[in-house]
Amino acid sequence: MEEAKRSALLLTNKHSGGDDSALDPAIARLEDGGLRVDVVTPKDIDELRRCIHDSGGRTVILAGGDGTMSAAAPALMTLERPFGLLPLGTANDLARTLGIPFDPAEAAEIIVAGGTRRIDLGLIDGRPFFNVASIGLSAEVAQEHEGERKRLLGVLNYPISAWQAFRRHRPFRVKLVIDGEPLSCRCMQVAVGNGRHYGGGMTVDEFAEIDDGWLKIYYLRPAGLLAMLRMLPALRFGWLRRAREAEVKWAKRVELHTARPREVNVDGELDGTTPVVIEVLPGAVEVFAPPKPA
Repeated sequence: MEEAKRSALLLTNKHSGGDDSALDPAIARLEDGGLRVDVVTPKDIDELRRCIHDSGGRTVILAGGDGTMSAAAPALMTLERPFGLLPLGTANDLARTLGIPFDPAEAAEIIVAGGTRRIDLGLIDGRPFFNVASIGLSAEVAQEHEGERKRLLGVLNYPISAWQAFRRHRPFRVKLVIDGEPLSCRCMQVAVGNGRHYGGGMTVDEFAEIDDGWLKIYYLRPAGLLAMLRMLPALRFGWLRRAREAEVKWAKRVELHTARPREVNVDGELDGTTPVVIEVLPGAVEVFAPPKPA
């Protein structure tokens, strides 16, 4: 007698940077692996979260980018079972952090295999996020990284957006309170990471993991174009602790205060303004993922 298939709810984001047609082989692989897949495309964030809340005993699978994952995070926190991830966005930094392949069919193999990993969430004024929250240059890059050029170029649009933001950027002063210790600095950017990667493959810190129970904070002191170019490998590979233009700290709780409200970039989306309080919530959700590297 044929074994009954388990039920899965695949939620897609029509606004993500990927190609929905790439889901067809992924769905086929899920069904070959014993899942009966129902596909739903929520019309907005509220409906996305409602679908997760109302998923019953079905396996929830999200097809989208980092923005989709962060939008779903409040509902995912209420799940008492692992969720799946099919990368279909522009940056896919959560998938990169977890070692999930960018090809949706290969990512489906991870879900079918059934291995899971319990990971942390960041909380910004109580709102959960996966990767990083930042102010300054990265928020200005997020403003530039929108519209038709993003749709056409995808992740290749990041260098263009970064250059345009850098040309317009002006350093600012920020007061940080890091686990109760105040620190003031004049800087170009402050980033508070929960995960390992952000911004299409940048690395918060070379030792960062998304299940280590820590926030990783760095700030960049004002620097010219040549100094920023020299810093690119450090930004890419998480070597900022070695750069004289940067400072790196680890903490459980961080406050960011600025003289005037500054927009905050949360997992690639502008969401709120300073002042903000950022905390870590260890082991908040469980996700289908490959084994953690040794």
